[in-house]
Amino acid sequence: MMHFVIRLSFVLAVMFCLTGKGNAGMVEIDRNRLQQLQSQSRQTSDANTQVRIAYEVIGIYNKYKGQRGSDVSRETQLNTQVRDFKRKTVVVDGVPAQGGVWEILGIVKSATGAIPENVRQDAQNLVKSSSKALVDSLVNYLINTALAKLGLGK
Repeated sequence: MMHFVIRLSFVLAVMFCLTGKGNAGMVEIDRNRLQQLQSQSRQTSDANTQVRIAYEVIGIYNKYKGQRGSDVSRETQLNTQVRDFKRKTVVVDGVPAQGGVWEILGIVKSATGAIPENVRQDAQNLVKSSSKALVDSLVNYLINTALAKLGLGK
């Protein structure tokens, strides 16, 4: 009987270690992906690419928010930023929808459907800057706070 208990405890210990290593591996993959996305966000000048990057970072953020050791007040602020961003940008099947940018400025197309180029450029610049700010906020929070609590921050 004692031999069986020792074997069982050994098997359980190995399984526990493997499970923990699997989770740590996934956190490490997400940390690396966040760093890649932040770098891409800083380099891109395309509004649609910026929005796609922001939505991917939001997905990773949603995976880790509310974990033990989270900064509840900071997450509340970030959740508000995420909700505002999602409300103002329309994404269909992972791609920014045509016209989604215009909701940010509250612009209604004229009867001819023509939008002056300077207005279009201003809207794209606003989307890029708000997306970059959101990406930076979420990545910095995750790497410096949420993932650091799991032992995998910077």
